[in-house]
Amino acid sequence: MTATISATTHTSLPYRPAIDGLRAFAVLSVITFHLLPATLPGGWFGVDVFFVISGFLITALLLAEYRRERGRINLVGFWFARARRLLPALFVVLAAVLVGATFLTVSGRTGHVAGDVLATLGYLANWRFVLGDEAYFGQVASPSPLRHAWSLAVEEQFYIVYPVILIGLLALLRRRATLVAVLALISVASAVLMASLHHPGLDPSRVYYGTDTRAHQLLVGAAVAALISGGPGAIDRDRIRILDTWCRRLALPALLVVLSAFWWAGPAQSAIFEGWAVPLSLTICVVLVAASSPAASLSQRLLSWEPLRRIGVVSYGLYLWHWPLIVFLNDQVLPIPTAARVVVQAGLTALLAWLSYRYVERPVRREGIRALVPRLPRASAMVAWAAVPALVVGAVALPAAARTVASTTASSSELTIPQPAYRPGGEMISVTFIGNSVPLSLTTNFSASNHPDLRLRSLANTGCDPLDVNRFADGKVLTEAEGCPQWRDSWSTELAKDPSDVVLYFIAQTMVTDRVLDGRVITFGSPAWVHLIEQELDEVRSAADDSEFALMNLACHEMPTFNSEEIQRVNDEQYVTTLNETVSTWAQENDVPVLDQHSLLCPGGEYHDTINGVPLYQDGIHFTAESGPVFWRWLAPRLQRISRGEDLS
Repeated sequence: MTATISATTHTSLPYRPAIDGLRAFAVLSVITFHLLPATLPGGWFGVDVFFVISGFLITALLLAEYRRERGRINLVGFWFARARRLLPALFVVLAAVLVGATFLTVSGRTGHVAGDVLATLGYLANWRFVLGDEAYFGQVASPSPLRHAWSLAVEEQFYIVYPVILIGLLALLRRRATLVAVLALISVASAVLMASLHHPGLDPSRVYYGTDTRAHQLLVGAAVAALISGGPGAIDRDRIRILDTWCRRLALPALLVVLSAFWWAGPAQSAIFEGWAVPLSLTICVVLVAASSPAASLSQRLLSWEPLRRIGVVSYGLYLWHWPLIVFLNDQVLPIPTAARVVVQAGLTALLAWLSYRYVERPVRREGIRALVPRLPRASAMVAWAAVPALVVGAVALPAAARTVASTTASSSELTIPQPAYRPGGEMISVTFIGNSVPLSLTTNFSASNHPDLRLRSLANTGCDPLDVNRFADGKVLTEAEGCPQWRDSWSTELAKDPSDVVLYFIAQTMVTDRVLDGRVITFGSPAWVHLIEQELDEVRSAADDSEFALMNLACHEMPTFNSEEIQRVNDEQYVTTLNETVSTWAQENDVPVLDQHSLLCPGGEYHDTINGVPLYQDGIHFTAESGPVFWRWLAPRLQRISRGEDLS
């Protein structure tokens, strides 16, 4: 058995409308989860359904060809078919993202979006997000418009590697049962890896995005397809007919379990990552076997319902378009009621998905690249060959293009602050930052060569809240990662072990959120809330011991809220002012200096996204590589004065 080298059209399986119906449920669950997460908290499980379907169909397709061509699989033809199916629509979306990011993404974030475009183009987006800061289940101030491309990357990596592995296994293994066992064993290994790498309470991005940890769902579908497919060494057909019969009988309750997961998978996230994904994948396979069966069943008729089938046919376009539209048409760009904005986002998603299917996906699948420019085959070829270079050039040029657009639309109130030359002192000053990811972004942009008299240490944490009381927002308790209490406890230990001249505590934006203490909601601004803030400041000041202790108050922000009550409050100047006044009152009573970044960055309570001509925030809240040094020119002299016990006024 060998892989042929021709690039002819890859033969398809018989069309099964019920599988498109299952695709429809999957894509609708994902879109609903992204539009209104509280409505369908487990809607992200729709991606898992897609993975199982892909593994099932790809294996059935390859084995059908293996049987028909007497032990041959056209590997190159398979890859060309996948490219024709996936790339044209993706290229259109990437071009749209580049245009949208130029006008609708904060200037400090465009470099990240450019990198996301390149990673998506190379189908490596999932690993980029693993190594970056794009937490799928975290609250990202300005999420990537291509965050959803992680699943496309996982599938494409599977399409490239898996057929080669399958060809090798078919060459080595004569019995289909052995092939099924090997695929199942590899799937179990992937599931075990997911469970071992997952730690409840910590960011699950590694196990969620990783190809190695998600492969088991694709392989479960692959193993079941190998089990029921005919061909050399196949399982006895009488046994397969029995299996088919039982799958048809169990398909409806199995489908109900899958659909119910779109609600309960949210609270059960840890259980799914720690093993339950495998039985759920097998449950999906029960539905798939019934959906592809030559014998009709109630579940098959239900999934073949024409409206569902039509949605499933355009599910790829729906998935591609929905997330960029949600990110770009956020509440800052489209300040209308949430229900109206959701209607606009969903309506545009449906329209663009239909246009993509009608004028890009279907023509290219039927006629190849010549369909890109009908009646002009040479022009079609030029468009096809120029697409990738054009997207690469567009991604590289995106940051500069966005800065040009920003400069032409900038208001006359652009923020400019003095930049006096920094004068190092005669003695080394040790400084410790305590807080969340905001001081961490300043630590990253600290230059020891520009401030030779400062020794900086960070006790900041990206995912933890400095206040040791659970937040309450959007009607629920926001639990924190397991390691956060240990992080807060480490402040006093680290400062006792290595005292600093100055300890600077950053007031976190999360402090505008209500809290839950002993089952009781502590409302922002109430006397009980004020007591919590004062108690926190007392404790951290005590941890600082003999160091000079100072506070950094909260600046103003304007971020897309994505229906988050917490971010809405961070954007609300009244909440920020109340928090800063509470902190200032405590500081005056305790003779603690306050570094007033709010007055510096938000004069008159007005938000600015540029400072001295450079982007202030990379995502609406964290300092950029350009603004960090500007801010340090303001901050460093004040740290010197605090170390000497001088007044900041």
